[in-house]
Amino acid sequence: MLKNKSIKKKIKIKESIGAKTFLTMLVLLLICCIIIYALVVFFLPKNYRTELENQFSSEFQKLSVVLDNEGYEKNTQIITNFAIHNSAAVTVLNSDHQKVFVINNIAQTGEETIENVEKIGISSEFEYDGEFYTLSAEASLEAVSRSYKILEKIAPLIFSIIFLVSIIGAYICSRYFAKPIEDICNVAKRMTKLDMTWKCNISRSDEMGMLAFSLNEMSEKLYNALTELQEANKQLQVEIKKEKEQEKQRVDFFTAVSHELKTPVTILKGELECMIYKVGKYKDRDKYLYHCMITVKEIEQLINEILLSAQVGTSDIQTMPENIQISGILKNVCDKVKGLAEDKQIRMVVEIEPDVYYFGDGYLLEKAFSNIIDNAISYSPKGATVKVLLNNANLSVENTGIHITQDDLEQIFVPFYRVDKSHNRDTGGSGLGLYIVKTILEHHNLGYSFENTELGMKFKIMFQEESLYN
Repeated sequence: MLKNKSIKKKIKIKESIGAKTFLTMLVLLLICCIIIYALVVFFLPKNYRTELENQFSSEFQKLSVVLDNEGYEKNTQIITNFAIHNSAAVTVLNSDHQKVFVINNIAQTGEETIENVEKIGISSEFEYDGEFYTLSAEASLEAVSRSYKILEKIAPLIFSIIFLVSIIGAYICSRYFAKPIEDICNVAKRMTKLDMTWKCNISRSDEMGMLAFSLNEMSEKLYNALTELQEANKQLQVEIKKEKEQEKQRVDFFTAVSHELKTPVTILKGELECMIYKVGKYKDRDKYLYHCMITVKEIEQLINEILLSAQVGTSDIQTMPENIQISGILKNVCDKVKGLAEDKQIRMVVEIEPDVYYFGDGYLLEKAFSNIIDNAISYSPKGATVKVLLNNANLSVENTGIHITQDDLEQIFVPFYRVDKSHNRDTGGSGLGLYIVKTILEHHNLGYSFENTELGMKFKIMFQEESLYN
């Protein structure tokens, strides 16, 4: 277990630039401090001893010259000063080796006697008034020994200070150098996940700051590029979906077209064959030629509606917008369907606000209005009321006496969809009328709705007020 923990710690240290920087700086600082301390311990006392010896020897030579010229009796004060300055013991011997002058200024420590203190000695001879003398001096190296002992006593404190300073210095250096790198590495990891919402908050003027600035700039550009790419991708997905829907609509449309044309063509073909072979009642050709003519007109009407549906259903339909009078167009449409309304005993109520103009394609809008009003009359029962109202930027066509289910409402604008599932032309049209209306209104960016009311059904068109003119 302990071995596994140790391995994990080693792996963590290897993977962390901060830990490696900290350990490296700590080791380097410790080595430097230990080397400096060793140099101080081993070379400072030696240099100090050499300096003391050189100083002692130099001053002794000067003293010897003075005594050789003037004798010792006149210069006892100079000898005393030399002994005090160098912590030395000075002895002057005559030619009989008798001590004629002695001074001892070697300091005594608390634990050691003068004899136990390390000393350096030097002697020389000088002549004065024809007599020879011997000058000897001993200097104490107690200061050198004391420096050794002081260094030995404060060594643990020095090592503790060195270790503490090394740790603090290594930590500061590692944070200064490794922390920005760790931040940049974290940012790079987020970049690999395409997360560009970050920013390197490193305000430095060195290479690390330049790298952070470059990353921030690259992040901003990548974010803009990704945003544009995502928007383009969304738009592409919308266009693909729209294209698929249009393709499906085209397939459904042509499938429905083939189905719608197949029935009248089959009827027409059968009647013509029966007339050719004079089968049964079809011997009366004049009567059934008239029926064939009616069927041909139905096919012609269906083909015209299919062509119009195909024309208005394309995105590149050529419209001719102009300032048209909506009021006049609605009046003309209502006048055309009055005969159909009277045949079905349907009461028409027309309330059209005069002089209402709109910027659009007059031919297409007239076709849309005609389909709406014609549907209202065709699907209303006898004795119903059809109300056409134009005011307040809205056009509504309401017919009474009929309702349709919610499912039919959701499918009512689909090509060839009929509420009457039998597709009987006596009870309904081709199923393209409201599809054409929907397509024309969408080309004009007009809002519309078709819903059940208490009395019946209402088709409503919402004009854009800024495009209306009175």
